[in-house]
Amino acid sequence: MRATPTTDLSLTSFFYEEENEALPAPALSTVDEVMAREVISVRPDTSLQTAAELMLELVISGMPVVDEKGQLLGMLSKTDLVRHRLDEDGEARVTLPSGQHVLEGTTVEDVMTRQVLTVPEGASLAEAAKIMVNAGVHRVPVVNATGALVGLVTTSDIVRWVAGLP
Repeated sequence: MRATPTTDLSLTSFFYEEENEALPAPALSTVDEVMAREVISVRPDTSLQTAAELMLELVISGMPVVDEKGQLLGMLSKTDLVRHRLDEDGEARVTLPSGQHVLEGTTVEDVMTRQVLTVPEGASLAEAAKIMVNAGVHRVPVVNATGALVGLVTTSDIVRWVAGLP
């Protein structure tokens, strides 16, 4: 796709000309084509401090929680961290480099979302997009027939696919 500016200076938009073949319909494309296969995940016994620092360092907004066999147990997101209210009962607190506080001893399992929407490998992009839109989430784990995590598809992955980007 190539953006062509208009010659009318009163218009601020661009006209787009197609240069490539049309993409296959989302119902015909699968999550396997766009999902990330190397997924940053954590175990349920990971300290919340470690998980929060990892999310900040890698600039990610969420990650799957898996057991030692790779089975999906839940998801940890920035929203989960925000929802987690700190008790004011004098428990030891740890300050993250960003100035945020985490209760010492709190684990990912204590705050993760356990009810996670997933899509099976081979699911259509349309199915994954519909799940994300209806649930108001930006990522959906992709699992195999045994429930093991095999990838993660995000709204950004779908937008890149729509734009024809790698």
